[in-house]
Amino acid sequence: MAEFMKQQHGVVQSDQLSLPIAGDPNRPSPRFVKSHLPMSMNNPRLLDTCKVVYVARNPKDLCVSFYSNSKLYYFLNFEGDFESFMKYFLDSNVILTPVIEHVIEAWNLRHHPNMCFVFYEDMKRDQKSQIRRVAEFLGKSYADEQVDKLASHLHFDNFKNNPFTNRENEKDLGYQRKDRGNFVRKGKTGDWKNYFTPEMNAKFNRFMAEAMKGTDLQFVEELDQQD
Repeated sequence: MAEFMKQQHGVVQSDQLSLPIAGDPNRPSPRFVKSHLPMSMNNPRLLDTCKVVYVARNPKDLCVSFYSNSKLYYFLNFEGDFESFMKYFLDSNVILTPVIEHVIEAWNLRHHPNMCFVFYEDMKRDQKSQIRRVAEFLGKSYADEQVDKLASHLHFDNFKNNPFTNRENEKDLGYQRKDRGNFVRKGKTGDWKNYFTPEMNAKFNRFMAEAMKGTDLQFVEELDQQD
């Protein structure tokens, strides 16, 4: 559950499929697998045999997050400015892109009984309701005090201060640059406004309108209140 609430593209509960997992591949079912792959690149029987929680974030904040990670990690080694990165992002020349097509694949499957489609912004708006929603989807029931405890554990401030989820060991291992912040950064909806110029925003809006043509998918880009 903690890995699911963290971020982005999916957690799989598997009772029947043998999927690659970190650590011991022989651990007993049920087990959880995190994947950044689009639905079309996962096992074609995935939804027939597993429960999938797909987490989507608005592409503007996602672009900023990718930019931060690309400057943080040595193996991504991006040295340019945000405007340059955004161009690569829109041209699908960044790892894990194209993003919107990735989301649309899952969005079109959101009514499948084994799919739980969650927006990151809904977690920021009301984390406890999303905890209860995912728990129900997974066939679990928790008392209010348990939900409160989990919500506290997953609150962004606590999450950011957790050295495991913040991957602090990766700095010592030489994966991350020590002078460019941390893996867990701000987690705020609407932070994109601190990076986009009006011209960049207009360009991004045109990109989104074209990519989302013919779908009823919509993203929340700002919140009046968030955890």
